[in-house]
Amino acid sequence: MAFLIPAIRALWPNPLKRTAHNADDEGAKQPSKGADGKRTAKKPAQKAGRRSAVPSSPPVGSAATRPAGSRRSYTREAGALLLITSGLYCALALASYQADPMRPVVQGANWVGPVGEVFARWTVGLVGVVVWLVPLELALLARPLLRDKPIRVAIKRLSGDVVIAVILAALTHIALPAMTAFGKMPLGGVVGDLFGEVFRGLFSTVGSFLIGVTIVVLILVERATFSFIAVAQRCGRWLASLRSRTNRGVSAVTGAWVEARDRERERRKGERQAAEPVIASPEQADAIIAAFADDGDGGGPPVFLRTSSAKRQAAASAVGQSGAVDVKPSQDSQAADPNGRCPDTSPQGHDLSGDVPAEPETPSPLQALSEATTPSLPVVSDPAPVVEAKARKASAQRSKSSGKVAAKRVRKPKVEDEPKIVDTSGEAKVEKAKRRRAEGNDSSFQLPPTHLLDPVITDGWTHSPEQMKETARLLEKTLRDYGVEGKVQEIRPGPTLTTFEVSPAPGTKVSKVASLADDLALGLSRTVRIIAPIPGKNRIGFEVPNDQRVPVNLRELIESQDFMGLDAPLPCVLGRNIVGRPFFADLSSMPHVIVAGATGAGKSVGLNVMLLSLLYRRTPEEMRLLLIDPKVVELAPFDHIPHLLFPVVTAVKQAANALKWTVDEMERRYQLFADAGTRNIVSYNRWVKRVRAGDVPPPPAPALVTAIAPDGAQLEIPAAKDGSDVTLPDKIPYIVVVVEEFADLMMQQGKDVEASVARLAQKARAAGIHVILTTQRPSVDVITGMIKANFPTRVAYRVAQKVDSRTILDQQGAEHLLGRGDLLVKLNGKSHVDRVQCPFASEEEVQRVTDMLRAQGQPEYDESIVQNRDEDDSQADPGDAESDPLYDQAVRIVADTKKCSTSWIQRKLGIGYNRAAKIVETMERNGLIGPPNGSKPRDILISPH
Repeated sequence: MAFLIPAIRALWPNPLKRTAHNADDEGAKQPSKGADGKRTAKKPAQKAGRRSAVPSSPPVGSAATRPAGSRRSYTREAGALLLITSGLYCALALASYQADPMRPVVQGANWVGPVGEVFARWTVGLVGVVVWLVPLELALLARPLLRDKPIRVAIKRLSGDVVIAVILAALTHIALPAMTAFGKMPLGGVVGDLFGEVFRGLFSTVGSFLIGVTIVVLILVERATFSFIAVAQRCGRWLASLRSRTNRGVSAVTGAWVEARDRERERRKGERQAAEPVIASPEQADAIIAAFADDGDGGGPPVFLRTSSAKRQAAASAVGQSGAVDVKPSQDSQAADPNGRCPDTSPQGHDLSGDVPAEPETPSPLQALSEATTPSLPVVSDPAPVVEAKARKASAQRSKSSGKVAAKRVRKPKVEDEPKIVDTSGEAKVEKAKRRRAEGNDSSFQLPPTHLLDPVITDGWTHSPEQMKETARLLEKTLRDYGVEGKVQEIRPGPTLTTFEVSPAPGTKVSKVASLADDLALGLSRTVRIIAPIPGKNRIGFEVPNDQRVPVNLRELIESQDFMGLDAPLPCVLGRNIVGRPFFADLSSMPHVIVAGATGAGKSVGLNVMLLSLLYRRTPEEMRLLLIDPKVVELAPFDHIPHLLFPVVTAVKQAANALKWTVDEMERRYQLFADAGTRNIVSYNRWVKRVRAGDVPPPPAPALVTAIAPDGAQLEIPAAKDGSDVTLPDKIPYIVVVVEEFADLMMQQGKDVEASVARLAQKARAAGIHVILTTQRPSVDVITGMIKANFPTRVAYRVAQKVDSRTILDQQGAEHLLGRGDLLVKLNGKSHVDRVQCPFASEEEVQRVTDMLRAQGQPEYDESIVQNRDEDDSQADPGDAESDPLYDQAVRIVADTKKCSTSWIQRKLGIGYNRAAKIVETMERNGLIGPPNGSKPRDILISPH
């Protein structure tokens, strides 16, 4: 009957409401005090023209005095009372009903009489235990009347009640078919038996419950005036708040307990130190006596003096000889205190083990003996007020020390620590280097001057500390919103972005923080890259872009002492890191680079910066370039500079041949290393220098010399026919192969290009050949596993999706870059990536530098670079396939395998498609195989030999 409590509470204030007329009548009837102090009743005012004696007003609350609004309230209250009474009547009828045919109806077996018995019998027989919904529904109908709200009694509500009763009765029968209630009545009644069997036959037991519960829930949701989802969310927020408050309370209690335990330990330690006895020597006793001497009026501090063991033994022997001892204060004691008090060095008021007060008169021999054998010999006359001076001093010292300990333990009011802003402007400053001449053999070649580049526009950068701290607070709040507790410890501003180093709370999972990049970007309104954790630190880094980006100047980096003084064969400029420090690299130690990035992310500008930095440090005799540009326009500004081995290659077929030539050049260099007994290009060039200096004899002349014919074939001729005598070896330059848009080559010449690039990546480092591949589509079909495994250095600009970042860097993060030169670089041998802002090199700057280089001389090209390197194709006669040396082998393969197609022959023999197609056409013409048969294979007309 718990539902009656809110109804009674809602009903209770209603009888207390009165109208203004009733309030006036009540005020008129209130008694008032007269002049004599007695209470008199006030009489109602009489209207003019009426008699002084008027009949009394009707009773308060009667129908005559109730206004229209009050009559309406009375009607609602009466209706609510009738509904509650009806519900209570039905509940009592059901509670006292028993389905026993032997029990007569008229003998008052039911609590509410025969009517209740009949009601209970019919309703229980229809729906079983579901009939308890009737009193519940009546109480629910009375609730809006008690709360002065409109009642909703409509056909739809009654229909919903009937549907709910039928479904619940059916489900009750399905769940508990053998159980009975109200004596021997089935739980679901007649309706439950009927519909339950129908539901079970149509939907089975599980389906019936699924459908029935769904219908009931839908009816209740449509009837409810609140949102169940909002209630669930509110409960969840309340539980989260309760958990947070509980954690804070537990932390506070734990902290208070630890603090109280530490204080108790300090107190006990101080007591133990103060309780240790301090035995003073005679000289110290004299000093104590002098320090605590009486001022003459008897107000000096009382002093005990503990005697040594030798004096106690002497006193005991004296007692044993004479049998009596006259214990009197000595002269020193009298001088110290005329009242007979002697100094004592005990730290307490008196030594409980031996300092016993004695009477001033002469003791008996037995008493003297007992006193002489005690640890000390007191000679005081009044022990009650005696307190040791040393005890006072020790107590004062303990109070002082305990005060210090307490001062240490007292915690200052907690002040929220603000993050430390690290000044990184000094790291961005570079020292300008002096102009250097070329280091090559050709001293006449001049390296480009730096004034060809644009000057520095800005010097350093400034950021508002308040704004950075506000961003730090917002970052901490956003992390707390997602359940991550942490504190920003350091803030490192940079030209492009600012790094916030956060110390997470103990137990925080790094993987959980790393997955919040998109959520933090929403909270901070800026893209965020997460470094979890920072290498070498127990912190997590959050890289947040600055509102204003400071451009990085290329001229400033090239003029720096760090770059000009970098002792590296192939120094490159990459830009500035996140704190503004210049970031340089050595291409020879990389040794091969993959550069990937979406269109417009700054990939081409970054490649121009790398080439310009190489050209500013190396002459044509030190470094040569082989540029491959299927896009035609990207590397066109570098065409015809003296460093080129061949003009910029734009044809795809020529690009494949150029890569094959590079492989042959790598093999040739390794043969030179073997003949000279060296291992790499550095030791070989050092050996050449020694040979030219005469320190080492030159190598013997070869008997045969390899030459390349105009058609591309390699020929071996005797050395005498070469027309040249033995010459001294020359230094070999580094070769940098740059492939722009590698994906285009892979689409058209994938097989030849992949094989050449893979061989170069595996072996070309020691030969001084280094490869730079760029692509805007870093997918697995472009950067294959073989290529990726041999390119340890990767540079990633902003990419379109996470999978591209994982392909190029083996981790996410490149998709959150800002573009316009913002990059991530993973150098060879490093397990982490560095974020760098690449400088901007305009087309005018590139053009000025290349024009200066072209003005110093023409390049020396090697025409054999782009010639056809396929020996098998060159030996075959394109007009007659039967003369092909591989024709007979192809016929044997077809006869043995009973298969023939152009791609099959191409794969089996490892030749080109055109050559394989001509062999297949010749076999068809000679009647060895049948004509093409659509999607079916050709007919094989020969048998194995």
